Amino acid sequence: MPTVRYMDKYTLRWVIPVALLAVLASQFAARADWRAMLSLDYWQSLARYGLVLRIVESEFVHADEVDFPELTDIALRSAVSSLDSYSRYMTPDDYEDFNMAANQEYVGVGIEIGQFSSRIIISQVFEQGSAAAGGILAGDFIVGVDGVDTREESLSEVIDRIRGEPGSLVTLAIERAITAQAHSFELERREIALDSVVDIEMATDTVGYMRVRQFIDETDLELASAIHALNAQGMQGLILDLRGNPGGRLDIAVKMAEIFLQEGQKVLIVQSRRGEEEVFYAKASVDQFQKPLIVLIDGQSASASEILSGALRDHERALLVGEKSYGKGSVQSVYSFPDGDGLKLTSARYLLPNGEAINGTGVYPNVTVERTAEEAILLTLQAHHLRHMSAEAFTKAFGFAPVEDTQRLVAQQMLDALISLNVEHPTSNIER
Repeated sequence: MPTVRYMDKYTLRWVIPVALLAVLASQFAARADWRAMLSLDYWQSLARYGLVLRIVESEFVHADEVDFPELTDIALRSAVSSLDSYSRYMTPDDYEDFNMAANQEYVGVGIEIGQFSSRIIISQVFEQGSAAAGGILAGDFIVGVDGVDTREESLSEVIDRIRGEPGSLVTLAIERAITAQAHSFELERREIALDSVVDIEMATDTVGYMRVRQFIDETDLELASAIHALNAQGMQGLILDLRGNPGGRLDIAVKMAEIFLQEGQKVLIVQSRRGEEEVFYAKASVDQFQKPLIVLIDGQSASASEILSGALRDHERALLVGEKSYGKGSVQSVYSFPDGDGLKLTSARYLLPNGEAINGTGVYPNVTVERTAEEAILLTLQAHHLRHMSAEAFTKAFGFAPVEDTQRLVAQQMLDALISLNVEHPTSNIER
């Protein structure tokens, strides 16, 4: 008969704690965000950081300049940004700005500025802002902000001066290129929500055109609405302009692809750090558009722009015209924390439907049409003024003749040909 042994109360004193620790360890191991707490390196790193802060606090010569939260913000910013160019730790103010930008909501006077011939120039004026209401024009040069001469300042310094709280006032001193006269405008900073699908127009009797600035909430609905509006005007083919589009929400890019692709076609593959893959397929869309399609891309078309254009190219649903895209084939997850700060961290990469990884390489167009950075600025600048003045008056005012958008012109010529052939699903044998 086997011997039965019973644990005495002294044995139970250590068995129960060990069992509890084993259960806790398994729970920590199961959660990805807790696994670091089982790492000796993790605790040693925290101890090292704490030791350095304690020494700084006790020994730094300027005791009143030691601010633990500020030092931690600086350390986290540096640590996270060292991982790659897309990961970023955000303070509460940074995180608020990030959320506003992600939804095309800005606090400002409603202008976009750039650098042209070493001067700060207003390249676009948005109708929703106080600048448009006040009379500022695209092409005006900024020479001062709040009484400070900014002619020797950098673009980022001028941007920082113009920024401020909603409801506050800022005074811009500008020089008008058309008249060479100086003007001063006192403008109110406002929260501005910008449309993401803009410049919706019929380029010809049969060719429709629209530009997508960014992929944000409801951009897919704006796209569908714009297509319906152009269809009502007789559109037989569409130029979709994604040039300069930095991307945005992946789910919105998938929804936009569904408008052009057939149900069940692969849009993209998202591959996590452990090799796990999630495949996104097009769902049926009530806003299906199956007419000829040309997509414009350039070196600033990134992320969601590349998802959409790459999927349309791989399925031979559209021809891509322009230049190789930026090459951002990674996915960032965004985390928010109780104190209002946040973290944007690269958590996966995406592959095009054909399995191509484009991070660092970009999406190649079917037809390459190159343009310089200066041409891109000039095209943005002249877009507003040529609606209100002749080419001769424009040349006299700005010192250069209007430049032609060769990429769009080529796209339009190709689309005309496709429409005349009544091609619904254009393909191309042009080598990439």
